[in-house]
Amino acid sequence: MSSVYDALIKAGKKNETISSLSLSLRGISLEWKIMILVLGLLFLVIVNQLMGRALRIQMDESAVLMTTNLSDAAAGYLASKDVLQLQTTVTKYARLNRVAYAFIKDREGKVIAHSLATFSPELEEELTSDQRRQVSRRELTLQGKTVYETREPILEGRLGTAHIGIWADAVEREIDRALFMFLWPITLGLLAAVIIVVILARPLIRALRRLIELRLGSHARSKQTVSTPSK
Repeated sequence: MSSVYDALIKAGKKNETISSLSLSLRGISLEWKIMILVLGLLFLVIVNQLMGRALRIQMDESAVLMTTNLSDAAAGYLASKDVLQLQTTVTKYARLNRVAYAFIKDREGKVIAHSLATFSPELEEELTSDQRRQVSRRELTLQGKTVYETREPILEGRLGTAHIGIWADAVEREIDRALFMFLWPITLGLLAAVIIVVILARPLIRALRRLIELRLGSHARSKQTVSTPSK
């Protein structure tokens, strides 16, 4: 009678052990899933910030290069006082992607060519002789929209300055488009990795559980054999 009672107690302890180990394995699996998800989201946020910053720097450099080219093109027309060709060149640059306007000031600070129907007072800026020799960038508002303007000296400011304004919302749209094209494959890859982990984790947990049951059963039988008195 006592041997049957002992066997029942051992079986109950075995089931409790297996159940606790199974819950533990499930908990570990859940923790891994959560950790992978959190790390994936953190990675996406970091990449988004770094890529956004790099793209903005690239946009700024592109605006400086564009304004430098306008400055170089305008130098010859200013030297020869060819206002018609200067106006044509300014209009051509104003038609480039993201450009809000372009204009040229002479060395006295007077606007002599611009791409706008009417030159807005919002674009007026008093410059010293030192400022006219420096490349600079400012943020302003035109027609209720934000514009990033880049200023480039023409022949070190001796002939004037070239100005190009870039629509801020166009810059942000281009950055968002580039980030989307770069990040969506990474996002899909992370989702695929999580799905693969979930699919592979279940059979692994079942196999590990069966192995634990076999080991516990073998261990219990060996102890029962040792504890049984020989007749």
